[in-house]
Amino acid sequence: MQIEPLRKIGLTEGEIKVYLALTGLGETTSGPIINESGVSVSKAYSILERLAKKGLVSHIMKQNTKYFKAASPDRLLSYFSEKQSELESQRKELERLVSELNAKKGSAITVETAQVFEGLKGIQTARERTLKIMKKGDTMWIIGIARSAYEKLSIYFTQYHKRRIAKGICCNYLYNSDAKSPFGERSAAYPLSEVKYMSPKKPTDAWIEIYADTVTIGINKDKSFSVVIENQNVADSFREYALMLWKESKKQA
Repeated sequence: MQIEPLRKIGLTEGEIKVYLALTGLGETTSGPIINESGVSVSKAYSILERLAKKGLVSHIMKQNTKYFKAASPDRLLSYFSEKQSELESQRKELERLVSELNAKKGSAITVETAQVFEGLKGIQTARERTLKIMKKGDTMWIIGIARSAYEKLSIYFTQYHKRRIAKGICCNYLYNSDAKSPFGERSAAYPLSEVKYMSPKKPTDAWIEIYADTVTIGINKDKSFSVVIENQNVADSFREYALMLWKESKKQA
């Protein structure tokens, strides 16, 4: 029997064993439950109590002896629906908390900040910021894109650019010449995108993202991380460097 769905709705291994044992035994005392499920005597009663609180087990008294019975399997669907409602309520509470934390963060942030995001997830977190602060018609620059940038991140970047395009954000890519196939060619096919290639004499494993008031320096070789700098003067300066590199680069490597 496939029991993974029971794990996914939050039942513990002990709860699953006891519930399944009860469904086969019918109404019974604790002894057969312990024998059939394989759980220890010390844990059996606490597990039965938890299952009762979840509405999955009931009991009656007969001649001063407690008999247990599993609820109908249909109760699992009701329990799942209750869990969904509970999660939705928790999600709303979390959204309120996130909103409050963002407001608090905004009130305390300095004019210029720098943050380091480590690992592949950190690179993704840094990139996701672009979709939060950029608007339709804005242009993002990505300079010095190496093949190593796409190692283990190709799927994410493909999904990211679909969302970027849907939001109407433009992107100028300046790839290393050795990253033309397939990455540069793939990016050139995106709407709202323009691709050029740097001179073969200027390879790099780090890339620079420039947008709004932010510069992000990323690398995905040996160690993966992104450094995010929020400063309008810095962003404007790097944008000027990007324009200079753009003018001396070619559409075809």
